[in-house]
Amino acid sequence: MLNKAIDLAAESISGCVLQLYVWITNPADAGTFALGSILISALTTGFTSALIAFNTEVDVSRCKSQPEFYGYIPDDNGLRGHCFVLIMTLISTLHNLSRSVGCALIAATSFGRTGVLFFVGGEILLYLAYKLVRRDFFYWPRLGTKFAIILGLINRTVVKVVVDFSGCIHFRHPLEMGGLAFSISMVWAQAFPFLALSLFKNDVSSTTTGATANIEIFLLAGFALWMLLNLAFFCTINISYLHTFFGTKTAPQYIYELFLTSKEDSAKFRAVFKNRSSYTESIREDIQKWVCENIVNWREEAPSWFKIEMIPDDYLPREVFEAEGGANRRRSRVGEMIGLDERPDNGRVHPA
Repeated sequence: MLNKAIDLAAESISGCVLQLYVWITNPADAGTFALGSILISALTTGFTSALIAFNTEVDVSRCKSQPEFYGYIPDDNGLRGHCFVLIMTLISTLHNLSRSVGCALIAATSFGRTGVLFFVGGEILLYLAYKLVRRDFFYWPRLGTKFAIILGLINRTVVKVVVDFSGCIHFRHPLEMGGLAFSISMVWAQAFPFLALSLFKNDVSSTTTGATANIEIFLLAGFALWMLLNLAFFCTINISYLHTFFGTKTAPQYIYELFLTSKEDSAKFRAVFKNRSSYTESIREDIQKWVCENIVNWREEAPSWFKIEMIPDDYLPREVFEAEGGANRRRSRVGEMIGLDERPDNGRVHPA
Protein backbone atom coordinates (compact mmCIF):
# COMPACT_ATOMS: atom_id res chain seq x y z
CA MET A 1 0.00 0.00 0.00
CA LEU A 2 2.84 2.38 0.87
CA ASN A 3 4.60 1.71 -2.43
CA LYS A 4 1.40 2.20 -4.43
CA ALA A 5 0.56 5.45 -2.61
CA ILE A 6 4.04 6.90 -3.19
CA ASP A 7 3.89 5.88 -6.85
CA LEU A 8 0.54 7.64 -7.22
CA ALA A 9 1.64 10.84 -5.48
CA ALA A 10 5.09 11.12 -7.06
CA GLU A 11 4.53 9.85 -10.61
CA SER A 12 1.09 8.86 -11.87
CA ILE A 13 -0.81 11.91 -10.64
CA SER A 14 1.79 14.48 -11.65
CA GLY A 15 2.24 12.76 -15.04
CA CYS A 16 -1.45 13.12 -15.86
CA VAL A 17 -1.44 16.81 -14.87
CA LEU A 18 1.60 17.46 -17.06
CA GLN A 19 0.03 15.75 -20.08
CA LEU A 20 -3.19 17.73 -19.67
CA TYR A 21 -1.24 20.98 -19.35
CA VAL A 22 0.59 20.28 -22.63
CA TRP A 23 -2.66 19.38 -24.38
CA ILE A 24 -4.48 22.50 -23.13
CA THR A 25 -1.65 24.89 -24.05
CA ASN A 26 -0.66 23.19 -27.35
CA PRO A 27 -3.62 21.12 -28.58
CA ALA A 28 -2.54 21.23 -32.23
CA ASP A 29 0.97 19.98 -31.50
CA ALA A 30 -0.19 17.38 -28.96
CA GLY A 31 -2.79 15.92 -31.33
CA THR A 32 -5.78 13.72 -30.58
CA PHE A 33 -3.65 10.68 -29.77
CA ALA A 34 -2.48 12.54 -26.65
CA LEU A 35 -6.01 12.19 -25.29
CA GLY A 36 -5.62 8.42 -25.39
CA SER A 37 -2.40 8.67 -23.38
CA ILE A 38 -4.10 10.94 -20.87
CA LEU A 39 -7.00 8.51 -20.49
CA ILE A 40 -4.60 5.60 -19.92
CA SER A 41 -2.77 7.61 -17.23
CA ALA A 42 -6.06 8.43 -15.50
CA LEU A 43 -7.24 4.80 -15.72
CA THR A 44 -3.93 3.60 -14.25
CA THR A 45 -4.35 5.99 -11.33
CA GLY A 46 -7.98 4.96 -10.87
CA PHE A 47 -7.15 1.26 -10.95
CA THR A 48 -4.28 1.61 -8.45
CA SER A 49 -6.43 3.69 -6.12
CA ALA A 50 -9.28 1.16 -6.29
CA LEU A 51 -6.80 -1.69 -5.75
CA ILE A 52 -5.50 -0.13 -2.53
CA ALA A 53 -9.04 0.27 -1.19
CA PHE A 54 -10.19 -3.17 -2.36
CA ASN A 55 -7.17 -5.11 -1.04
CA THR A 56 -7.39 -3.55 2.42
CA GLU A 57 -11.15 -4.01 2.50
CA VAL A 58 -11.13 -7.76 1.78
CA ASP A 59 -8.09 -8.51 3.96
CA VAL A 60 -9.26 -11.15 6.45
CA SER A 61 -7.12 -9.96 9.38
CA ARG A 62 -8.32 -6.38 9.01
CA CYS A 63 -11.97 -7.42 8.76
CA LYS A 64 -11.61 -9.57 11.86
CA SER A 65 -9.80 -6.99 13.99
CA GLN A 66 -11.72 -3.89 12.79
CA PRO A 67 -15.22 -5.07 11.77
CA GLU A 68 -16.71 -1.62 12.38
CA PHE A 69 -14.63 -0.16 9.55
CA TYR A 70 -13.91 -3.00 7.11
CA GLY A 71 -16.78 -4.90 5.53
CA TYR A 72 -18.65 -2.43 3.34
CA ILE A 73 -18.06 -4.44 0.11
CA PRO A 74 -20.60 -7.30 -0.30
CA ASP A 75 -19.41 -10.90 0.15
CA ASP A 76 -20.97 -11.96 -3.16
CA ASN A 77 -18.18 -12.40 -5.76
CA GLY A 78 -20.27 -10.96 -8.58
CA LEU A 79 -21.13 -7.82 -6.62
CA ARG A 80 -17.51 -7.47 -5.51
CA GLY A 81 -16.27 -7.51 -9.09
CA HIS A 82 -19.00 -5.10 -10.15
CA CYS A 83 -18.13 -2.76 -7.28
CA PHE A 84 -14.40 -2.84 -8.02
CA VAL A 85 -14.34 -2.62 -11.82
CA LEU A 86 -17.44 -0.68 -12.75
CA ILE A 87 -17.67 1.64 -9.78
CA MET A 88 -14.53 2.10 -7.66
CA THR A 89 -12.09 2.20 -10.60
CA LEU A 90 -14.26 4.50 -12.69
CA ILE A 91 -15.01 6.84 -9.78
CA SER A 92 -11.29 7.23 -9.09
CA THR A 93 -10.54 7.70 -12.80
CA LEU A 94 -13.12 10.46 -13.21
CA HIS A 95 -11.98 12.04 -9.95
CA ASN A 96 -8.39 12.06 -11.17
CA LEU A 97 -9.31 13.56 -14.55
CA SER A 98 -11.43 16.30 -13.00
CA ARG A 99 -8.84 17.36 -10.44
CA SER A 100 -5.97 17.09 -12.95
CA VAL A 101 -7.82 19.26 -15.48
CA GLY A 102 -8.26 21.89 -12.75
CA CYS A 103 -4.53 21.97 -11.99
CA ALA A 104 -3.65 22.06 -15.69
CA LEU A 105 -6.02 24.99 -16.23
CA ILE A 106 -4.44 26.94 -13.37
CA ALA A 107 -0.97 26.25 -14.78
CA ALA A 108 -2.14 27.47 -18.21
CA THR A 109 -3.14 30.89 -16.84
CA SER A 110 -0.83 33.73 -15.97
CA PHE A 111 -0.53 32.23 -12.48
CA GLY A 112 1.52 29.41 -14.00
CA ARG A 113 3.14 26.75 -11.87
CA THR A 114 3.21 29.17 -8.93
CA GLY A 115 -0.58 29.22 -9.00
CA VAL A 116 -0.74 25.43 -8.85
CA LEU A 117 1.67 25.38 -5.91
CA PHE A 118 -0.40 28.07 -4.22
CA PHE A 119 -3.67 26.14 -4.49
CA VAL A 120 -2.37 22.62 -3.89
CA GLY A 121 0.21 23.66 -1.30
CA GLY A 122 -2.34 25.83 0.50
CA GLU A 123 -4.76 22.92 0.77
CA ILE A 124 -2.03 20.67 2.16
CA LEU A 125 -1.03 23.30 4.74
CA LEU A 126 -4.65 23.71 5.83
CA TYR A 127 -4.96 19.95 6.19
CA LEU A 128 -1.75 19.72 8.24
CA ALA A 129 -3.02 22.55 10.46
CA TYR A 130 -6.31 20.65 10.89
CA LYS A 131 -4.38 17.57 12.02
CA LEU A 132 -2.20 19.59 14.40
CA VAL A 133 -5.16 21.38 15.99
CA ARG A 134 -6.87 18.05 16.61
CA ARG A 135 -3.61 16.56 17.98
CA ASP A 136 -3.74 13.96 15.26
CA PHE A 137 -0.58 14.78 13.31
CA PHE A 138 1.66 11.85 14.30
CA TYR A 139 1.31 8.70 12.23
CA TRP A 140 0.58 5.31 13.83
CA PRO A 141 4.01 3.48 13.76
CA ARG A 142 5.85 3.30 17.10
CA LEU A 143 8.63 5.71 16.23
CA GLY A 144 10.68 8.08 18.37
CA THR A 145 9.61 11.73 18.24
CA LYS A 146 12.23 12.91 15.73
CA PHE A 147 11.31 10.12 13.32
CA ALA A 148 7.59 10.54 13.99
CA ILE A 149 7.64 14.21 12.96
CA ILE A 150 9.29 13.41 9.63
CA LEU A 151 7.06 10.42 8.94
CA GLY A 152 3.95 12.34 9.97
CA LEU A 153 4.78 15.19 7.57
CA ILE A 154 5.53 12.83 4.65
CA ASN A 155 2.57 10.53 5.25
CA ARG A 156 -0.02 13.24 5.79
CA THR A 157 1.16 15.05 2.64
CA VAL A 158 1.19 11.91 0.47
CA VAL A 159 -2.24 10.79 1.68
CA LYS A 160 -3.70 14.25 1.07
CA VAL A 161 -2.37 14.31 -2.50
CA VAL A 162 -3.57 10.77 -3.23
CA VAL A 163 -7.08 11.45 -1.89
CA ASP A 164 -7.36 14.79 -3.70
CA PHE A 165 -6.37 13.31 -7.05
CA SER A 166 -7.77 9.78 -6.85
CA GLY A 167 -10.34 9.66 -4.06
CA CYS A 168 -8.87 6.44 -2.65
CA ILE A 169 -11.59 5.20 -0.28
CA HIS A 170 -9.27 3.43 2.14
CA PHE A 171 -7.75 6.69 3.36
CA ARG A 172 -10.95 7.71 5.11
CA HIS A 173 -9.64 5.48 7.91
CA PRO A 174 -9.21 7.37 11.24
CA LEU A 175 -5.53 6.38 11.30
CA GLU A 176 -5.12 8.05 7.90
CA MET A 177 -7.17 11.07 6.82
CA GLY A 178 -10.42 10.50 8.68
CA GLY A 179 -13.94 10.26 7.29
CA LEU A 180 -14.98 13.91 7.47
CA ALA A 181 -11.71 15.28 6.07
CA PHE A 182 -11.91 12.65 3.30
CA SER A 183 -15.45 13.65 2.27
CA ILE A 184 -14.66 17.37 2.35
CA SER A 185 -11.61 16.78 0.15
CA MET A 186 -13.72 14.76 -2.30
CA VAL A 187 -16.32 17.51 -2.62
CA TRP A 188 -13.73 20.28 -2.96
CA ALA A 189 -11.81 18.28 -5.57
CA GLN A 190 -14.96 18.29 -7.71
CA ALA A 191 -15.57 22.01 -7.24
CA PHE A 192 -11.94 23.01 -7.83
CA PRO A 193 -11.82 22.47 -11.64
CA PHE A 194 -14.84 24.75 -12.15
CA LEU A 195 -13.07 27.49 -10.17
CA ALA A 196 -9.95 26.89 -12.27
CA LEU A 197 -12.00 27.06 -15.48
CA SER A 198 -13.43 30.40 -14.39
CA LEU A 199 -9.92 31.77 -13.84
CA PHE A 200 -8.84 30.30 -17.17
CA LYS A 201 -11.74 31.98 -19.02
CA ASN A 202 -10.85 35.39 -17.57
CA ASP A 203 -7.18 34.99 -18.39
CA VAL A 204 -7.00 33.60 -21.94
CA SER A 205 -7.80 35.24 -25.26
CA SER A 206 -11.05 34.91 -27.17
CA THR A 207 -9.38 32.54 -29.67
CA THR A 208 -9.58 29.75 -27.13
CA THR A 209 -13.34 30.10 -26.60
CA GLY A 210 -14.07 26.86 -28.44
CA ALA A 211 -11.56 24.86 -26.42
CA THR A 212 -12.89 26.38 -23.21
CA ALA A 213 -16.44 25.35 -24.11
CA ASN A 214 -15.29 21.79 -24.78
CA ILE A 215 -13.50 21.65 -21.42
CA GLU A 216 -16.60 22.96 -19.66
CA ILE A 217 -18.78 20.30 -21.31
CA PHE A 218 -16.27 17.63 -20.31
CA LEU A 219 -16.21 18.79 -16.69
CA LEU A 220 -20.01 18.92 -16.46
CA ALA A 221 -20.41 15.49 -18.04
CA GLY A 222 -17.64 14.05 -15.86
CA PHE A 223 -19.20 15.47 -12.71
CA ALA A 224 -22.66 14.09 -13.61
CA LEU A 225 -21.20 10.62 -14.28
CA TRP A 226 -19.14 10.80 -11.08
CA MET A 227 -22.31 11.55 -9.09
CA LEU A 228 -24.19 8.67 -10.72
CA LEU A 229 -21.35 6.23 -10.02
CA ASN A 230 -21.19 7.34 -6.40
CA LEU A 231 -24.93 6.77 -6.09
CA ALA A 232 -24.47 3.27 -7.56
CA PHE A 233 -21.57 2.64 -5.17
CA PHE A 234 -23.57 3.48 -2.07
CA CYS A 235 -26.47 1.40 -3.35
CA THR A 236 -24.12 -1.57 -3.78
CA ILE A 237 -22.19 -1.52 -0.51
CA ASN A 238 -23.39 -2.31 3.00
CA ILE A 239 -25.03 1.00 3.91
CA SER A 240 -24.38 0.47 7.64
CA TYR A 241 -20.80 1.62 6.94
CA LEU A 242 -21.95 5.03 5.68
CA HIS A 243 -20.87 6.67 8.94
CA THR A 244 -17.23 5.82 8.18
CA PHE A 245 -17.31 8.34 5.33
CA PHE A 246 -18.17 11.19 7.72
CA GLY A 247 -16.52 10.09 10.97
CA THR A 248 -14.69 12.64 13.13
CA LYS A 249 -12.64 10.28 15.31
CA THR A 250 -8.95 11.03 15.70
CA ALA A 251 -6.43 8.18 15.62
CA PRO A 252 -6.13 8.04 19.46
CA GLN A 253 -9.92 8.08 19.83
CA TYR A 254 -10.25 5.25 17.32
CA ILE A 255 -7.63 3.08 19.03
CA TYR A 256 -9.21 3.78 22.42
CA GLU A 257 -12.61 2.67 21.11
CA LEU A 258 -11.12 -0.34 19.32
CA PHE A 259 -9.51 -1.58 22.53
CA LEU A 260 -12.68 -1.18 24.58
CA THR A 261 -15.08 -2.71 22.05
CA SER A 262 -13.00 -5.55 20.56
CA LYS A 263 -14.00 -9.01 21.75
CA GLU A 264 -10.85 -10.77 20.53
CA ASP A 265 -7.56 -10.45 22.43
CA SER A 266 -5.73 -10.47 19.10
CA ALA A 267 -7.56 -7.30 18.01
CA LYS A 268 -6.86 -5.57 21.34
CA PHE A 269 -3.19 -6.57 21.19
CA ARG A 270 -2.81 -5.26 17.68
CA ALA A 271 -4.56 -2.01 18.58
CA VAL A 272 -2.44 -1.10 21.59
CA PHE A 273 0.98 -2.59 20.79
CA LYS A 274 1.25 -2.01 17.03
CA ASN A 275 0.34 1.66 17.22
CA ARG A 276 1.96 4.66 18.86
CA SER A 277 1.93 4.34 22.64
CA SER A 278 0.82 7.99 22.88
CA TYR A 279 -2.51 6.89 21.35
CA THR A 280 -3.25 4.79 24.46
CA GLU A 281 -1.94 6.98 27.28
CA SER A 282 -5.49 7.71 28.49
CA ILE A 283 -6.21 3.98 28.98
CA ARG A 284 -2.81 2.90 30.29
CA GLU A 285 -4.26 1.45 33.53
CA ASP A 286 -6.90 -0.51 31.61
CA ILE A 287 -4.24 -2.00 29.35
CA GLN A 288 -1.98 -2.93 32.28
CA LYS A 289 -4.89 -4.66 34.01
CA TRP A 290 -5.82 -6.53 30.82
CA VAL A 291 -2.22 -7.69 30.28
CA CYS A 292 -1.89 -8.86 33.91
CA GLU A 293 -5.11 -10.87 33.65
CA ASN A 294 -4.17 -12.64 30.42
CA ILE A 295 -0.41 -12.85 29.98
CA VAL A 296 -0.01 -16.18 31.79
CA ASN A 297 -2.45 -17.83 29.39
CA TRP A 298 -0.84 -16.12 26.39
CA ARG A 299 2.59 -17.44 27.35
CA GLU A 300 1.25 -20.95 27.81
CA GLU A 301 -0.90 -21.09 24.68
CA ALA A 302 1.49 -19.00 22.51
CA PRO A 303 -1.05 -17.78 19.91
CA SER A 304 0.47 -16.60 16.63
CA TRP A 305 -0.38 -12.95 17.26
CA PHE A 306 1.27 -12.84 20.71
CA LYS A 307 4.74 -11.24 20.64
CA ILE A 308 5.85 -10.51 24.20
CA GLU A 309 8.77 -8.39 22.99
CA MET A 310 6.22 -5.86 21.71
CA ILE A 311 4.88 -5.25 25.23
CA PRO A 312 6.72 -2.43 27.04
CA ASP A 313 8.37 -3.36 30.35
CA ASP A 314 6.05 -1.28 32.48
CA TYR A 315 2.99 -3.18 31.24
CA LEU A 316 4.31 -6.53 32.47
CA PRO A 317 3.70 -8.01 35.93
CA ARG A 318 6.89 -8.10 38.02
CA GLU A 319 7.29 -11.89 37.85
CA VAL A 320 6.94 -11.93 34.07
CA PHE A 321 9.27 -8.97 33.72
CA GLU A 322 11.93 -10.78 35.76
CA ALA A 323 11.38 -14.02 33.86
CA GLU A 324 11.97 -12.18 30.59
CA GLY A 325 15.34 -10.89 31.75
CA GLY A 326 14.51 -8.01 34.06
CA ALA A 327 16.52 -4.86 33.43
CA ASN A 328 18.49 -6.66 30.73
CA ARG A 329 15.41 -7.54 28.74
CA ARG A 330 16.11 -6.84 25.10
CA ARG A 331 13.82 -5.25 22.62
CA SER A 332 13.80 -5.59 18.87
CA ARG A 333 17.35 -5.12 17.60
CA VAL A 334 16.00 -3.03 14.74
CA GLY A 335 14.14 -0.76 17.14
CA GLU A 336 17.25 -0.18 19.21
CA MET A 337 19.38 0.59 16.17
CA ILE A 338 17.15 3.20 14.56
CA GLY A 339 15.25 4.51 17.60
CA LEU A 340 11.86 3.02 16.86
CA ASP A 341 10.80 3.01 20.50
CA GLU A 342 9.14 6.34 21.18
CA ARG A 343 9.86 6.17 24.93
CA PRO A 344 12.88 8.33 25.81
CA ASP A 345 14.40 5.69 28.14
CA ASN A 346 13.32 2.72 25.96
CA GLY A 347 11.22 1.48 28.86
CA ARG A 348 14.16 -0.55 30.24
CA VAL A 349 13.55 0.17 33.95
CA HIS A 350 10.48 -1.38 35.50
CA PRO A 351 8.53 1.33 37.42
CA ALA A 352 8.20 -0.90 40.49
